[in-house]
Amino acid sequence: MITWLNGDNLNQLIGKLAQLWDDPQEVSLLTRMIRVLDDQYGLSGKITKEPGVEEIVTQMVWRLANAVGKLSDIQGKKVLDIACGSNTSKAPASIHIHMPFRKIISGRPSRGYTTLFEPWFCRILTVLGADPVGVDFGDLDPEVFTHYRVDLGKVGALDFLPDHSFDAIQDSRLFGSPEFTAQFPNPQDRLRVAREISRQERRLLKTGGIIIHSDAQEMVDKIK
Repeated sequence: MITWLNGDNLNQLIGKLAQLWDDPQEVSLLTRMIRVLDDQYGLSGKITKEPGVEEIVTQMVWRLANAVGKLSDIQGKKVLDIACGSNTSKAPASIHIHMPFRKIISGRPSRGYTTLFEPWFCRILTVLGADPVGVDFGDLDPEVFTHYRVDLGKVGALDFLPDHSFDAIQDSRLFGSPEFTAQFPNPQDRLRVAREISRQERRLLKTGGIIIHSDAQEMVDKIK
């Protein structure tokens, strides 16, 4: 019974995401990617336990489709994921996710550790043949992609990364992190961090590179 439910979870996810492409090769690549995520990271079981995981993966794949086009086009690209998530992330009291298939969804994950904030985007990129680099304050030691433990609340925290060294960049998890909110309860301090991350993104992006998504820039733009 559990096996059937898990398989149904994956098939529904693949079917939903397959709507993003008409190309059978892209759908085949998508299907393989989801199956590998299940084999290596237990995706189906985690969806069963925390349904918001499906929404997170959907969001990440949609962002790639929107920013890059074909999944195959990300192969070989060096991608920075700022606040990529970790294997020690705590669950927020609630989570709100902007989605392509639903405007906004919200849910309440279980207390304590959550699979919602595992480094799903870097895992997706790895399976697709990209070269992801993840930075986060949490534990990423078991992950196969390049990663650094960084306190993003500090000015200059990303200065060790060379100028114009990434084909694409995204940040989308820092400002919803319970740990970060506890560290910076003052909105002005969070804005300061957002401005620093936005500055770093401009410095680190190659000429002609793309910002896949930036919560930091969105926060800065709201204040202008």
